[in-house]
Amino acid sequence: MFTEGGNKGLFVVGYVAFFGQPRDNMSRLRESVFNGDNTATVYVGLDWKAGDEVSLLATASFHWHTETMTIESYDAETGIITFTDTVNYYHFGQSKSTESDFSGVDMRGEVILLTRNVKVIGEDVDSHGA
Repeated sequence: MFTEGGNKGLFVVGYVAFFGQPRDNMSRLRESVFNGDNTATVYVGLDWKAGDEVSLLATASFHWHTETMTIESYDAETGIITFTDTVNYYHFGQSKSTESDFSGVDMRGEVILLTRNVKVIGEDVDSHGA
């Protein structure tokens, strides 16, 4: 059982709500990305922007090939992301789903938006602050 809270924590004894701008949180790779690349092709029309961080999930046997990348630019019309750095590992992508080829499983790499704009608002119960 976890008992250590450290010097920070969120302890709810009343009401707590999280508010933030809804975001497009995931895409599939529409083309493969290779070691040394600094671009990736994802879905068009996402609300991603420069400075956002994304995670390119591993598509090979090694889970540690997941990478966190910072977006330098994203073109919503083409779906091309340019990263501030280069990719270290291979990530499989394809223009359309692979479900029909792999018994209903889409094997294309997932790109997950990590950046969020969330405000934590609570009520002051028992004078502990919120």
